[in-house]
Amino acid sequence: MVDLSEAAKRVEVLEKFPFEDDQPNIEGPVISVLLDSSVDFRFADKAAFDSRWSEELVYISQLKDLIKQGDFFVNLLYTYRSISKALRVKPGDESNKNEMYEKMYEVLEPEIDKLKKLMYFHQTAIKAFSEHVKRIAGLLKVDKKKEAETFPSQLYLWHVIQVLDRFALLDDLKNMKACLNNDFAFYKRAFQFLRKTISGNDDQNSENHNLYLFLAHQNSITSNLKIALQSIPGYDDVISETINCAADLLDSETHMLPNEKYSLLRIMPFGLILMDGDQNTGGNVFKTKKVKMNRIANVFKRFPVVPLYGDMQITLENVIRRSPHFAEATWATTASTDAKQAEEYELIHHLESVRIQYNEYVAKFANMINELKSTKRDPKQAPFSPREVYTMVLQGLLYLSDWSGKILGQAAWKYAKPNNDPNLVDVDNYERVVRHNYKPEEKFALVEFLAMVKTLATLITREDSLLSPLLRTSIHQEVQEFVQSQIRDAIRTTVKKKRTVSKTDLLNIRSIGADWYGGLENNNDPVLTGKKPPKDERTQLPTRATPPSPTQLALLRMITFGLLNSKKHDWKDGVNKQMETFYNRSYFFDYLLNLSSTILQMTDMGDLWYREFYLELGKKLQFPIDMSLPWILTDNILETKDPSMMEFLFYPLDIYNDSANRALKNLNKQFLYDEVEAEVNLCFDQLVYKLSEQLYTFYKTQASSILMDKAYKGELETFYTGSKLQVPKSRYDVIVKQRHIQLLGRSIDLNLLISQRMNTYLRQNIDYAIARFEASDLTGIMELESLLSNIQLTYFLMAEYYSLDPWEDILAESNERVSLVSFHGRIVLHIIFELMYDFAPNYNFNSITNRFVRTPRTFVEKVVRESMPKLNPLFLYGSKTFNGAYANSAELWKNFIGVPHVSAIVKLVGATDLPLIVSECLQNMDLKIRNVLAPYVSEAFKGLYRSSKLPPHAYKTVGGHGYYESILKDLKSYPELQSELLRNFKEVGNWIIFLNMCELALSQHELGTFRIAAPFLGATSDPATFVLNADAAANSPLYSAIHNLVQFLEGRTTMSKAPEALKEMVANAWRADRMYRPTPQNFSLFKAVLRRISQMLESVRFEWSGGSQQSEKGVLLVDQTAEFYRLWSAILFISCSKIDEGETMTNHELFGDGLFWAGATMIHFLGQKHRFLALDFNLHILNLAESLQDIPPNNTELPLFLAKATLLKDLNNSIFHVLNTYAPPNKKEPTAFAAPEKDTNFAQFVTAASSSNLAGKGTMRPVSTFISAPPTGSSGSFDGAPSFNPPPVPNERPVPPPPSYDYDAPPPPPSDDLDYPPPPPDDFDAPPPPFEEDYDAPPPPPDDFPPPPPDDY
Repeated sequence: MVDLSEAAKRVEVLEKFPFEDDQPNIEGPVISVLLDSSVDFRFADKAAFDSRWSEELVYISQLKDLIKQGDFFVNLLYTYRSISKALRVKPGDESNKNEMYEKMYEVLEPEIDKLKKLMYFHQTAIKAFSEHVKRIAGLLKVDKKKEAETFPSQLYLWHVIQVLDRFALLDDLKNMKACLNNDFAFYKRAFQFLRKTISGNDDQNSENHNLYLFLAHQNSITSNLKIALQSIPGYDDVISETINCAADLLDSETHMLPNEKYSLLRIMPFGLILMDGDQNTGGNVFKTKKVKMNRIANVFKRFPVVPLYGDMQITLENVIRRSPHFAEATWATTASTDAKQAEEYELIHHLESVRIQYNEYVAKFANMINELKSTKRDPKQAPFSPREVYTMVLQGLLYLSDWSGKILGQAAWKYAKPNNDPNLVDVDNYERVVRHNYKPEEKFALVEFLAMVKTLATLITREDSLLSPLLRTSIHQEVQEFVQSQIRDAIRTTVKKKRTVSKTDLLNIRSIGADWYGGLENNNDPVLTGKKPPKDERTQLPTRATPPSPTQLALLRMITFGLLNSKKHDWKDGVNKQMETFYNRSYFFDYLLNLSSTILQMTDMGDLWYREFYLELGKKLQFPIDMSLPWILTDNILETKDPSMMEFLFYPLDIYNDSANRALKNLNKQFLYDEVEAEVNLCFDQLVYKLSEQLYTFYKTQASSILMDKAYKGELETFYTGSKLQVPKSRYDVIVKQRHIQLLGRSIDLNLLISQRMNTYLRQNIDYAIARFEASDLTGIMELESLLSNIQLTYFLMAEYYSLDPWEDILAESNERVSLVSFHGRIVLHIIFELMYDFAPNYNFNSITNRFVRTPRTFVEKVVRESMPKLNPLFLYGSKTFNGAYANSAELWKNFIGVPHVSAIVKLVGATDLPLIVSECLQNMDLKIRNVLAPYVSEAFKGLYRSSKLPPHAYKTVGGHGYYESILKDLKSYPELQSELLRNFKEVGNWIIFLNMCELALSQHELGTFRIAAPFLGATSDPATFVLNADAAANSPLYSAIHNLVQFLEGRTTMSKAPEALKEMVANAWRADRMYRPTPQNFSLFKAVLRRISQMLESVRFEWSGGSQQSEKGVLLVDQTAEFYRLWSAILFISCSKIDEGETMTNHELFGDGLFWAGATMIHFLGQKHRFLALDFNLHILNLAESLQDIPPNNTELPLFLAKATLLKDLNNSIFHVLNTYAPPNKKEPTAFAAPEKDTNFAQFVTAASSSNLAGKGTMRPVSTFISAPPTGSSGSFDGAPSFNPPPVPNERPVPPPPSYDYDAPPPPPSDDLDYPPPPPDDFDAPPPPFEEDYDAPPPPPDDFPPPPPDDY
């Protein structure tokens, strides 16, 4: 067993426990967890108190029962839905008619029974109410013989007002529900058909007839009540007294709940109708002096429209017009303009003043609560007394009542004044009063009013446990001061002047409400004998948190009301003023004692959702959510994106909480709750969707602003007005912290829901970015990198607030790297596809700009890609302005492929997938060499002139050029020279250049990584202090710091809670150091690539090195050879000249520098570089031109040829330089040739030379005689020289024109960019190739590829 002291200690511990989190409060009070402690005991303890007013408590209890029953039938009528609309009678179906009517009767009977109960209730209620009217009429009758004045108490009249209000509500609701008559008609038809089988037929016939008359007649309840009251003498005095009482309460603002205020307004015209006689007989109420018509008219003028129930409202003047004696001339009211009346109802006109009241009150209330909590353990030091707390809380309740009344009043005004704009076509009536009846500023004002009401209600109800004891103490003190102190002088006066009735009432107040100090009354009080108490006497009052019971409070107020309205009192005016003050203040005691219940009632905004009247009017089952006011207000905040309103986002949704609470606890209708729940589910889904989209857009915009180049951003800001490139202001941080939003009793983790949406958005965005890349060529890699960088930064910005999946998992899933069909992502596969089918055949490389550009002419079919996804601005850069800015930037990268593109590829594919790209390039290169280039090279050798000697010096430049033009004419005319042979060489060269760029991009990436990791590795500017071996990790700052920390913690067992985790921390530091510390070996990707290329050439090395014509002793064959360099020399020569007369571009311009990279690389690895440099056709022509300078002035083609040949010469030199750097040729021992065994061979040579046709020793035959005879032999080969006449040799060397090799290319980069990196070490190990089956390499060509040349080739 736990003793009381131990239990108290545990409770104290719970009080200190922090139950509240850091979630900002942006919702109303939580209805589901508030305790409603108010219980109406119907004055069950009234017998304990002896007073002449106790009898009235019995009558008030009876009226309370009538009010309760009336509320039940009011709810029944308002929520009644037509059943007959669901019943469809099929005409002509006579066989099942009996069964059909039985089912119809079975369905309708329970509902019609409810209507019959309503009919009987109105009859019994009128009869019971008439008895009360008779009783009150007797009290109001003046009898001068009576010593005591008799009149009803204000509390009694208050309940009479409430009963009259229920009569008025029932009559209006019955008139509104046309479906009642429809259902009864169906029921009556079924009853008539089945009356023979129903017992008690005659009684039911009579009952149905009475119900028919009750439902069919408009205002039948009012008519029956008026008939019953007119038979009571003095009834008009009772009704007039009730109307005047309502006017008094309204003027003195003696009402707490908004509905209480409106009930006072509603019974005024209703009471006047009851008082008014018939047209021909009876009195004219408008001529009576019992009610001041001017006063009533002013009230009607001030409050022309009054809420009735839910979405129903009444216009007071329209109600009074139903009176038989109503006349415009005699009615005192004057119609005001709608604009002037609207200022009283529309919230926007009160917003500023209410906002000031709210801010001032919240500041004072918060300060009071903080002070009370700080002095909770020592109440004597509390800076606020219970009376001050009471005043503060009461002021808050009055504010809530006033603000809530204004909200409901505006809703009623909008219902009464629909938007009748003729431009609104096919618009429902409910849309005219709700959807199209609120301006945007009015929506914001309504939302802000709701926020202020709900926030203040939450602040007060949250502190109920702190405030309630102080409120009870204050009420107890005030009652005791009044009972024991303030009425003492009145008691003395009545005793002295022998006012028996007043004395009895005053002593009853003491006996009913006094809580004597010490528990005993002072019977020796001098005031009981009519004497004055001593001046220095002070009455001691106990301090308790024990307020009076409802019965005590009611009797105290009733007796005080009687004393105040009695004309026979002789006490001083000061005492009378104190009584009046107590009476007025005590009205609020009951509301303050039930604080939470009072706040929930006065802040109930369920009327803003209920629409039963308009459903009945429009014959609808339900309206869509875009016609529902809560969603209209919520959607308005989301659509306008006003940062100042974002904190109020969930206050309109609190209307659903109020509606659902009323449906279950007041209306007792499950179907209404189901409708509210269904609408909430739909609205909340829409809210989360729209809010998530806005949040994602906000973070995307923020990421775009951060990533945009600052200089570029500054330039753009000069063109855009406003702050379009700035991140918009917002208050989303308040929204995203909501983890337990209360909605329909559910606790919703909004942060979790938004996190799920954000995870989805991130995946969809990545998928969208990759889809755009898959629909574009390789230049789209820049846009993809930009989008992925933007998405990644967006992810990290959101990760601060949301629980998101790891970025690597999201990217891998969207990239489909973790699918069951492939271990490689969509990005790398599309890169490979573009490299193979578009980049290699359709791009030309420019060594000057170091860029690839589109070829001016394509020789392959157009690449078919995926279609571009539909434009989605959300998944780009967040806003229209940023989308345009980034689109303009992306356009700069779409006309070429260069190092930035390759760097983006390396960055995106990473170290995991880069080997796959390299492997695919090498595999396709191998296939090209073995299956495509080898057959075409063999065919091309057949087209070469069999003698490949250099033309003699005597040919001069023009003759030498003409000589090569003639012997290469057949090779030029080879049909597939460009489309197949040169194109495939270019593809191989493009791949080689691309892999070289990958090497440069990897070096830059590794340098950047090392620059970041250097401080943690202990790297300094002094290379001698930085060690690259593994043992250096022990001395790195990262490892040393963590190792020392772990040693420090291990030495203190009290601080070390997880030693295993400490060891793992040290191991992780070691692994991190090893991962980021550079290795001593300098690996090179391009060196490994060149090594693989050298291995590929082994399959063609024999054929391309001369084949069977190779000299066994390595002697260079000059006259004729089938070595590759000779063919390539011919291709270079052809590349410097036009293919035919109609061609405007050379091969160099058609294929770019990639063509020559391929040939130079093959020459290098075939070991033919020196032979090529010695025997190249172009170099020979260049040497002739340089030495002879004999180009005729009228020859325009040869200077162009020389310029292009010079360009190719420089290009080949730079290529050989790069190849020598990465893969220097193996050094060979020189071949030794022995002297001839016999000297006769030389003598024979001299003899043959002396007998030749030389003009003289040491001279050659003239060119004219050498070339006079045409070449002989078959087509495609000849023994003689070319058949053309050489032009005369000019005396001066002409200046050649500039080269035409300037196809569309950007300006060249700085000269420093052309420098190649130093040679890598020789021990570079190429990365292992990835799985070959993951990507389908292009199939090898068929056996008959390439096609054989024609017969006349």
